[in-house]
Amino acid sequence: MTPRLKLAQTAALALIAFSAALPQARAADTYPDKPITLLIGFAPGGPTDAIGRVLFKRVSEILNVPIIIENRPGAGGNIGTQELVRAKPDGYTLMYGTSSVTTAPALFNRADLDPTKAFDVAGCSVSVPLILLVPKSDTATSAEAFYKAVKADPSKYFQGSSGNGSIDHLVSMDIAGRLGLKFQHVPYKGNGPALSDLASGNVNFMYSGSFNSALPFIKAGKVKPLAVTSGHRSQALPDVPSLSESVAGLRGFDAGTWQVLAAPKGTPPAVLAKLNEAMQTAMKDAKVKESLDFQGAEPMNMDQQQCKAYIGQEYARWSNTIKRLGLKSE
Repeated sequence: MTPRLKLAQTAALALIAFSAALPQARAADTYPDKPITLLIGFAPGGPTDAIGRVLFKRVSEILNVPIIIENRPGAGGNIGTQELVRAKPDGYTLMYGTSSVTTAPALFNRADLDPTKAFDVAGCSVSVPLILLVPKSDTATSAEAFYKAVKADPSKYFQGSSGNGSIDHLVSMDIAGRLGLKFQHVPYKGNGPALSDLASGNVNFMYSGSFNSALPFIKAGKVKPLAVTSGHRSQALPDVPSLSESVAGLRGFDAGTWQVLAAPKGTPPAVLAKLNEAMQTAMKDAKVKESLDFQGAEPMNMDQQQCKAYIGQEYARWSNTIKRLGLKSE
């Protein structure tokens, strides 16, 4: 190939690449120019819905278009994910998901909803730790002392959760495996019923993933918080230690719920970036931040690539846990 022919071929390839990039660039320039539908795979009033509505009200103002929230509860969030993956990849149908995107596919044997392949990630938003709670009558003054009591008399302890395969159930089993704990698991249909029974003394402990639900019980003195499951203390409960700092066998432990903005596979990268920028900006708004702080939600401070990598790590972590425990849902 002559130098002149090689130069012409290089120029032609560059022109093709430039031409292919033009539609995406134009899409980002004009996006969005009509209302956006935001799917949430849980019922109204839950932690994901509560945070999502506050956050995306501000995102709507930043993007200057309506964002219509549509709840699609069921199958641990899989119903919402199913609808997302069938949507047109133009940025006008999105999903505000939670950590269940890394647990529900394994629980329901839905490899087609593998979060590393099924959809695109616009960005991670916030994380929320779980709170280790016991009834007010429990004499333990620390998580370390409580776990020692459980280990000494396992038949006496019943743990409530928001359901089989829920993140609080999985975290509790992860901790039990690390510390060699045994107890009876009592699954409820949601966080609220489990909290009520805990306050009544019908179960001995739980890991609550809803600050909104747990804080009134804590403030009323009906339950005691012994620790949070994040790697550091929560701003919403600054006097409550983390498991990592207070339990010798859990140094470096970090778990909880987190939330992500997802889009159909093939959504233009420039549109994803614009959505992430709006979401990150919204989280810095004073009123939004105040609401997030109250709900125990802290910014994850990840870029898009870090967010994708994190989701992959969490998917591997909880898929392995689910397989080890032999859990499944129909």
